[in-house]
Amino acid sequence: MIPRWPAPPGRRTARGRRVAAVTVAALAAALVQPVAARAATPPAPPSDAKLASSPARHDLTREQFYFVLPDRFANGDPKNDRGGLTGSRLAHGYDPTDKGFYQGGDLKGLTQKLDYIKGLGTTAIWMAPIFKNQPVQGTGEDASAGYHGYWITDFTQVDPHFGTNKDLETLIDKAHAKGMKVFFDVITNHTADVVDYEEKSYDYLSKGAFPYLTKDGVPFDDSDYADGSKKFPRVDAGTFPRTPVVPAAKKRLKVPSWLNDPAMYHNRGDSTFAGESAEYGDFSGLDDLWTERPEVVDGMEKIYQRWVKDFDIDGFRI
Repeated sequence: MIPRWPAPPGRRTARGRRVAAVTVAALAAALVQPVAARAATPPAPPSDAKLASSPARHDLTREQFYFVLPDRFANGDPKNDRGGLTGSRLAHGYDPTDKGFYQGGDLKGLTQKLDYIKGLGTTAIWMAPIFKNQPVQGTGEDASAGYHGYWITDFTQVDPHFGTNKDLETLIDKAHAKGMKVFFDVITNHTADVVDYEEKSYDYLSKGAFPYLTKDGVPFDDSDYADGSKKFPRVDAGTFPRTPVVPAAKKRLKVPSWLNDPAMYHNRGDSTFAGESAEYGDFSGLDDLWTERPEVVDGMEKIYQRWVKDFDIDGFRI
């Protein structure tokens, strides 16, 4: 069917009727032409081997996942609500009256609810990040807590607000005993906001206008080294677009220790979430790891390989 739209008032002229008649006639003629006259035979679809060297869907995608934010699920041990810290909520991050702060949920509470979770038809639990976080970021009314797990300072231990590494081991063992897998939501591109800039300015500085410089002041493109085939150039704090500085009290805050080196971060200012800055900028100040550096890639691999080895994790959401 050919749709018709009414002509504007006063515009339906004899010329318009002739044009319409010619158009309909042309369409009719086209419709009765042999298919071969209108288009060549389409090419055969590509073979599966050319489409993918491995299956498009992994077996694990068939799991029935239950996503859980441990802080908001169940409180199995009120003694860890403040993460072993003292002082006000701006120090320990716990305030059940404010949704921007820790509410008290933990790994023991999650373990106690495994039968309920399995009863929903769950075959795999997917947990929000549970590693040790900077408990609070921001000041005054802008302050909030790391209950979501995305402000990591120590990639080797469970955040004390959620319990201990032993609590995690117990959770995984009991989940496996009930036939459920356990997956971690993990972070590989940033840490907590610890690195500051000497300039106290945070607008993003592009690579085109402010290229990276070697220790000797020679410009280079870091993406040329991202595949690890060439040795990454030597750099120091004075060669970055922004000059990174770390408060004295936090110089050894991060674990593993290589994360405390400011040269492991992009140091270009805050992301605008568009273009190049989406890959190189700090997400609202979070220290953006220089993932083009082989040391960063190798370091992250070792972190998560250790969790698999020590805790029998079934997989990660990266």
